[in-house]
Amino acid sequence: MKRYDPTDVRDFALLGHGGVGKTSLCEAMLFSARLTSRLGHVDDGTSTLDAEPEEHKRKITIHAALGHAEWKKCKLNFVDTPGEPSFGVEVTMALAAVDGALLVVSAPDGVQVGTERGWQAAEERGLPVAIVVNKMDRERASFERAVEGCKASLSEKATPVQLPIGAEAGFEGVIDLLAMKAIRFPGDGREPLVGEVPPALQAAARAGRDALLEAIASTDDALIEKYLETGELAEAEVRAGLSRGVATRTLVPVLCASAARCAGVATVLDFVADEFPSPAARPPLGGKDPKGGEVWRRADPAEPFSAIVFKTAASDIGRVSLLRVVSGVLHADSSVWNATRGKAERVGQIYALCGKKRETLAEAGPGELVGVAKLKETRTGDTLCDERSPVLFELPKPPQPVISFAIRARSQGDEDRLAGKLHEIVEEDYALHVSHDQATKEVLLSGMGQSHVEVNVEKLRRLGADVELLPPKVPYRETVKGAVQEVEGKHKKQTGGRGQYGVCTIDLEPMPRGGGFEFVDEIFGGAVPRQFIPAIEKGIRNRLGKGVIAGFPVVDVRVRLKDGKYHDVDSDTRSFEIAGSKAFQAAFRLARPILLEPVMSLEIVCPTSSSGDVIGHINAKRGRVLGMETVGKGTVVRAQVPMAEVLRYEADLRSMTGGRGSFHMELSRYDEVPGHLTDKIVSEAKVAAEEEE
Repeated sequence: MKRYDPTDVRDFALLGHGGVGKTSLCEAMLFSARLTSRLGHVDDGTSTLDAEPEEHKRKITIHAALGHAEWKKCKLNFVDTPGEPSFGVEVTMALAAVDGALLVVSAPDGVQVGTERGWQAAEERGLPVAIVVNKMDRERASFERAVEGCKASLSEKATPVQLPIGAEAGFEGVIDLLAMKAIRFPGDGREPLVGEVPPALQAAARAGRDALLEAIASTDDALIEKYLETGELAEAEVRAGLSRGVATRTLVPVLCASAARCAGVATVLDFVADEFPSPAARPPLGGKDPKGGEVWRRADPAEPFSAIVFKTAASDIGRVSLLRVVSGVLHADSSVWNATRGKAERVGQIYALCGKKRETLAEAGPGELVGVAKLKETRTGDTLCDERSPVLFELPKPPQPVISFAIRARSQGDEDRLAGKLHEIVEEDYALHVSHDQATKEVLLSGMGQSHVEVNVEKLRRLGADVELLPPKVPYRETVKGAVQEVEGKHKKQTGGRGQYGVCTIDLEPMPRGGGFEFVDEIFGGAVPRQFIPAIEKGIRNRLGKGVIAGFPVVDVRVRLKDGKYHDVDSDTRSFEIAGSKAFQAAFRLARPILLEPVMSLEIVCPTSSSGDVIGHINAKRGRVLGMETVGKGTVVRAQVPMAEVLRYEADLRSMTGGRGSFHMELSRYDEVPGHLTDKIVSEAKVAAEEEE
């Protein structure tokens, strides 16, 4: 593959709600550009980009995948991204590596929650966006309704640059409002047929062109002044104004297509090649010099080499790092510097990727999206650069997981294999997190949703680790509401020789929530020798971790050591350690013990039509709604709910919203468990403890 000048490169991502046809549009692009000999389909597993077993099984995009095509002498690099919210980090990282986005909208369904989410993600990055209304051949397809939805929910700047010829089964082509030509697509791989606008559509085409010219003129003061005076613009002014409007986001062009029929796809590629900004046209990327100060890098081959790693993927040749070359040139068989980790890396072969297919490159210049295999230290989010001219770019940080499951090997022999494979999949998935819960003694696999975790568990099994997934135990805590005084703990044991003897007397009182534990030594007069007092504290602290009434850690209590007794011969540290534990347990049971449960803060995004169900569900789950607001066609609900009630909240929300809802959850505080639930939890904990014994 030849090397392209940065001015001839276009990098873009495809965004949108799940099921709108993003992958199908990518497949149609590859077919139109003659990179594939047949049109791949998601449903029958022939897609070039959805190549993972989990994607074939679920028939959805899970991993962001690279594709490329040559079109009108330009190199088009594109990233197909998932529409499922659980895999949203793939979208975030892909947008950090591109210069524009195609936001795909379903013609029958219009703007959906995922559409708004994709728009917002591109807006946060300041990326130019063009909207493609896909599935124009489907029943209930309406280009006009989709455009109105885009104007109402996304941006008033949404302006058609095309009009459809026909709709539903009758969709056969588009009218190019710039050239005022009709473009029909035979559907058998032949070149589009260009002709005159049909008489029945000429009035609509003229009105559409006038609206487009007005929108283009509005991107520049001089243009709008001329247009208002003359009502016309020169062709060069129209083209320049359109490109400027796209690049500055002052105009959001709307196109239409049917990926399934490969109709309108060639004109989408034309638009990207003609109107999307090249890497050279984008502002320089700012970073930090590891030694201090700012560094700016332009998409120029003469600049020092720098690149960002926006994804790590598994392949048959090992782990592959996907890079966006920011500046300079990356050469095969060279050394680069990982500025994030402060280590050198050896680059072997460079690959142009199209799904799992790869083509070897000798070098990659600015703007190229490529893969490099077997980098030892490099991970997603890292910066690679020339060691003599270091720079560190800041990429989005991994999001906080919203759901956790306990994971364990089915057999003892799988435990070592599980540890290694967990490390492997975490390296590949930027949003996956593995932790050890010290309170429940569980290994937790945490992710952005139930499907996100389940997909990775399926991958673990495919890699040979036989595991099972369990709901995590709720990390309850124990504490007290009352105070007690002068509770004695005695340990006395006589075995025929030297005995064991220790007595201590304590006061116990609650502390404010979050206060932890405090031990106060108030012994006077040598009732307990000084060398034994640390042993009493140790015995109490050991019991804190084991709990008293249900086996959960004890928090937010203060113990005052008031008195004690000892024996000159039989007393030792072990005796007082046991005495301290006994005194604490006795005092705890007398001081009105309670359980505390974690309460989670939830931010839920759902269709407005589902908000009533969502709020009702929160109320039924002992939750409290804090507020709600309308965002586009969706509603954001903020609430607080006990963790025990939302361990499987993703499945509940999917059921209530038809898969259109998403949420973010984080720990807010600990609150007292209601009495009737406390009895149940304590009983279940005792049964579990007996079974373990």
